[in-house]
Amino acid sequence: MMKVISFLVALVTMLMTTTVQSKILIKIDLDSQRLSATKASGEMVVWKISSGRSGYETPIGHFSVMRMEKDHHSDEYDQAPMPYALFFSPRGLAIHGTFEKGLGRPASHGCVRLAVPHAQQLFSWVEEEGGAQVEITGSTQSAGRRGVSVAAPSATSSSRSARPEPSGSAQDDVESVWSF
Repeated sequence: MMKVISFLVALVTMLMTTTVQSKILIKIDLDSQRLSATKASGEMVVWKISSGRSGYETPIGHFSVMRMEKDHHSDEYDQAPMPYALFFSPRGLAIHGTFEKGLGRPASHGCVRLAVPHAQQLFSWVEEEGGAQVEITGSTQSAGRRGVSVAAPSATSSSRSARPEPSGSAQDDVESVWSF
């Protein structure tokens, strides 16, 4: 009996270790409005997001993807499309695709929005790797207090960001290097 228990403990430990190592690590920085996703192989992507706006803040903390739906529509917000949804909160919050323009600033009801092609790629990665850990840091409130612009810059603005402005396509939203 002890051999069976020892074997089961070792098997469960091995499976848990393998699962944790194979999962995707998703880091969301609310201050920079960026999401990075890293595979166990080291492959990494960084994309613009839109998190929760004032009154609907995206929660900070550590989460796991709880459920996935390729073609979800919001029951709370007039059946709004949420393609490639990765639900990470019991409140129904998800990382999902959006057809809205203007990523890079808080705009949602608490979810994390991505360009649809990026959401599709992230969904595929999480599906292939068997899960994901989600780490959300920063605060949109503190971003505004530190002078980080969360709105589109005006045409008369004298200071320009070193980061290129998006041209509108999802591919142009990809940044090859971004430090968190």
